[in-house]
Amino acid sequence: MLQVILIALATIIVIAAIVWFLRKRLNWGPQKIHAPHFSDHIHVAPASRFIADIQRDAKVDHFGPRRDPMAWELRRMVKRAAAPGGKTVLKTSALEAARSDNEKVLMLSGGGQWGAYGAGLFRALHDASPDALAMTNVKVITGISTGSLQTLLLMVALDGNANPQTRRYAMERLEWGYSPKRESDVVDNRGMIQMLLRGAQAGTAPLRRRIRDAIYENGSAQILDAIRNSSIEGYIGFVEANCGHFHYADVRELARTAPDNEAAVEALTAAAMASSAMPVFHQQLRVTGLKQGDRSLYDGGVRRSVFFERAMEEMQEEIKKQAGDPADANPPGNEQAKVAPDFFVVRNGPTVRDLAPQLDASDGPLGNGKRGYDLLVNESEIGAIANLRLLNPHGTIWVTTADGWDDFDCQCEDGDCSKDDEMFKPGFMACLRDLGRHKVQRNGGPWWEMSKL
Repeated sequence: MLQVILIALATIIVIAAIVWFLRKRLNWGPQKIHAPHFSDHIHVAPASRFIADIQRDAKVDHFGPRRDPMAWELRRMVKRAAAPGGKTVLKTSALEAARSDNEKVLMLSGGGQWGAYGAGLFRALHDASPDALAMTNVKVITGISTGSLQTLLLMVALDGNANPQTRRYAMERLEWGYSPKRESDVVDNRGMIQMLLRGAQAGTAPLRRRIRDAIYENGSAQILDAIRNSSIEGYIGFVEANCGHFHYADVRELARTAPDNEAAVEALTAAAMASSAMPVFHQQLRVTGLKQGDRSLYDGGVRRSVFFERAMEEMQEEIKKQAGDPADANPPGNEQAKVAPDFFVVRNGPTVRDLAPQLDASDGPLGNGKRGYDLLVNESEIGAIANLRLLNPHGTIWVTTADGWDDFDCQCEDGDCSKDDEMFKPGFMACLRDLGRHKVQRNGGPWWEMSKL
């Protein structure tokens, strides 16, 4: 009996050693990025006062002393709009609004491969513009998950202060990023069975290389320098695994304060990778070399798809200072709308889920788990966008989504355009890019205005 126990223990030890070796050798552990200055430019996104009310009995510091650069910038935008000649006449056409002199906030949601929709949309706007500028006077861009890579490149492609050649190059890199030739160009996806050894369905080493190539092609610092000098504030959101709080990275400062280009690339890649590290599906992202120790970070989409909350409340406080209380206006909110920046939101994906009749005849755990995940994420995405209106009741908000993809007559030439189960399917992504172009070219353009309260 003792001999049997010893053999069993030895077998367990050997198997554990093999698993440990494979995790190290084959990058089956976390994706680690060394970026010592990363935490110097990470900010907690404070909760709104409504969430603070709900969490009254929880041990959470909602309004303690902290920097919130996004709130500061929104306040400055309101002040500039309230100054004489600060804001132009309110626009009724979405395309007119995108090209107006009004200062703008662009919010980019998550969506993985669905980001190809946003890439196609902005490339079409860029191609149709007379000055290689898809949108004018964008002052703030926020990005989550797939929107994080878009943020890095649109900070350059939409910067009116950058030269047209650099803007065109950034737009080309954006389109390239969403034009893989095969799924393995983006992720190492070998199925859910990998979770047992790897802790995630897909390895993200290819994604790390792709983000680096998008912003640092062949060691060229053209994009990095343009980010450092951009007139646009860029913020990328993610969640810290340990505390569960939502954070955002200040993109320009990560690039500006890095000791060299390589450190800047690693820090920006860390921000984009953190924002894209969806637990279970994507390899864990761990930033190392920080003063407070290594930190594991999750996709910001586990909390919200667009982020603003307390910053929006501070913007409203500034609007009241500059334009008065909306309750005193006639009609209510008219003066407040004149000083509020224009918001443009890109939902990189659909807002409803396609039918899944197979679940009426199957009770498999993977099928049920994936369906539940899809429904929860979808509700989080559209709920966050709807909440934007609640916290910005009078300003103009333009929205675009990838809805309509399922019956769109795709003209792409990249083969099979069906969605299937791949995480990043080249043919489907080509169809999404085509959908973005189509919506830009249709009557009324890609955006529509959200109803006001």
